Amino acid sequence: MQQTLDDIATTVADVLAGLLESQDEAPALDRGALEGASLHDLGVDSLTLVQFTQCVEDTFQIRIEDDDLTQEAFTSFDSVCALVARYLDAGKAGSRQAESLPPAAGRRPDVSGPAVTAQWAEAGLEAELLVCTARVGMTREHVERALSLLSSTEPRLDWGLFMDLATRHRVLGLVAHNFDREGLGPIGTVRRSILRAVYLYNRGRAQAWERERRQLFTAFDKDGVRPVVRKGSYLSPHVYPDPAMRYMEDTDLYVAGDDVEQVAATLQRLGYQQGTDSADRRTVGPLPRTTALFWGFNVAALPPFLRPTSDPYIDVFSIDLRRDLMEPASGKSLPAEDFRSRAQRVRLAGDTAWVPSHEDMFLDLGIHLFREATTLSSIRSGKDLCLIRFVDMVQWYRHAESALDIDQLVRLAERYGVEAEFYYSLHFTDVLFPGVLDPGLLRRLRPDDLSYLDEYGALDGSPATWPVGFRARMFDRNRVRHVSEPSALPRPRRQW
Repeated sequence: MQQTLDDIATTVADVLAGLLESQDEAPALDRGALEGASLHDLGVDSLTLVQFTQCVEDTFQIRIEDDDLTQEAFTSFDSVCALVARYLDAGKAGSRQAESLPPAAGRRPDVSGPAVTAQWAEAGLEAELLVCTARVGMTREHVERALSLLSSTEPRLDWGLFMDLATRHRVLGLVAHNFDREGLGPIGTVRRSILRAVYLYNRGRAQAWERERRQLFTAFDKDGVRPVVRKGSYLSPHVYPDPAMRYMEDTDLYVAGDDVEQVAATLQRLGYQQGTDSADRRTVGPLPRTTALFWGFNVAALPPFLRPTSDPYIDVFSIDLRRDLMEPASGKSLPAEDFRSRAQRVRLAGDTAWVPSHEDMFLDLGIHLFREATTLSSIRSGKDLCLIRFVDMVQWYRHAESALDIDQLVRLAERYGVEAEFYYSLHFTDVLFPGVLDPGLLRRLRPDDLSYLDEYGALDGSPATWPVGFRARMFDRNRVRHVSEPSALPRPRRQW
């Protein structure tokens, strides 16, 4: 059934209202006042005119030819209605006739994209977009949601905030990969170039680390020691499809007590020193005695070994040696010797290296996430809740799922008394990336009392409770304002 001119005018009015209602000073649209009114007087600027034209085409299922894209044809509300009527009468809609559409009266096109979903309301649109794009392998649903968030006008995406969050959460390389792979946008050539530059930088950094690790592993083999490679040092080159997707800051190793002295000697022979990095990144200063003593008494790791470099992608290579997964204050222990006893030898960085068993790697990732998320030193430095750690949990589970012995994993968590700590990481990974982890695993480790999920500072002897929910605090760049207790842990790397 052919639409009348009055029907067309009603629909065009709805389209125009849908575009203008988000403008702060948009005039109220009265159908009678529209007749004869110029689009300019109605608040249609050059950008809005482009959006208006596209919405008219989509609504009426027509394609306006280039010859009709003139100021005269779009000078007034009446001229637009006449143009649409001419296209419909001439049958220029082709196989997409307007008659096949549902009644258009009262239907306004969604030109701004959906607002942030209810579960992300506290954290904001930028946080939802970050979690949507900071993952390996975006589904079509994720791509469509990301496009909707990018096109949102109410609220409008704060690109600077989004980039800052991606940087703080160490997922900017992963985000850059997905924006490029999925063609997310439009974001403009400058922003796209910045993302590509970040990705290429991460690739150069990953290659530099691969060269360095090859020398390290060769030297360790030669000296007869067996450090066990932890976390991202193994995940980045082995589990992520492209090492450039995951930013690498340092290399983490478990070192059993009988290997500590020899590993330290090997690192020193390769030019590494324990100490503090300098402002010019050229030297390593002496480690203050108070810092060394504090770490010796309170931390199950050695102060990092540093080696300044002239590599264009890395200022300082840093190696972290850990003797136990649990800190002394926890009253628990999962020593490096146990990781080594269950370790497996794999190809890594063009050589061979020892890595934890599938179950130990998952425990290590989870307990590390818990410790960083709840200790005052990490909170004070803004490194407590970091999205890349949750992505690591997801990636390792997906990578190892077929070989992962869930019964053995639960037994190990119970053996070392870390069920609650591990559940913390599983729980919040499931919050951010629902549907990935085995629900049965979460049920088996779920404690009766979940109040600790919102607590922090227990390991520091100053337990407290967050006054805001998980998503809100995770993406709040100033969440430290909720924390009054200081941290006693001195950090050797002062320039970072």
